[in-house]
Amino acid sequence: MKIPVIQHQLLNEKRSVTYSILFKVWLLVAVYAVLHDQYIVRIAPEHFTIYHDPLLGIEHPATLAAVYAFGASFSPGLLLGFSCAVFARGGSLPKLSVKCILIGVIAVIILTELSAAFSGFIVYKSGSVIYPESWYPSHSLRMMVTQTIQVTCYIAAAVLSVILLVTLLAIRYKNKPNKAVLTTVNRS
Repeated sequence: MKIPVIQHQLLNEKRSVTYSILFKVWLLVAVYAVLHDQYIVRIAPEHFTIYHDPLLGIEHPATLAAVYAFGASFSPGLLLGFSCAVFARGGSLPKLSVKCILIGVIAVIILTELSAAFSGFIVYKSGSVIYPESWYPSHSLRMMVTQTIQVTCYIAAAVLSVILLVTLLAIRYKNKPNKAVLTTVNRS
């Protein structure tokens, strides 16, 4: 039985490289999530103290935000890490370096945060929401700003992550060795 190419190539990858990608991408996502929620909690502490369930008896808003962010980073961080490993190193196309993957993830994080912050600024300046009213637990300006930032963050991160994966694959395809067969003509 023939093993599919993508699975075969991933199995030939050193596990340490795959684990390195998974861990480093998750770590970038986790650090970003914790830092991101630290400014969210400073804009509206109630975002975490009232509109999130109590967690482990933590009452300090910044600590609560950090714990929530850290916990919430596992699924998206590992999913993105695994996807990056497959799209950047799986299959028969030339493999991209771990550094290339991490640069792409950092770009996604920066663009995500810029989009989120800009959306929050728009809500702050206009005083009105940009998403459906039902997406906001409260209509205080502070909560409208932080909820807009959070929703934009989720949407932007998903869209930009897909763009990253397609870009990684496109770079690999572009770097594919040309297998054109050269034929010689015998002119006698």
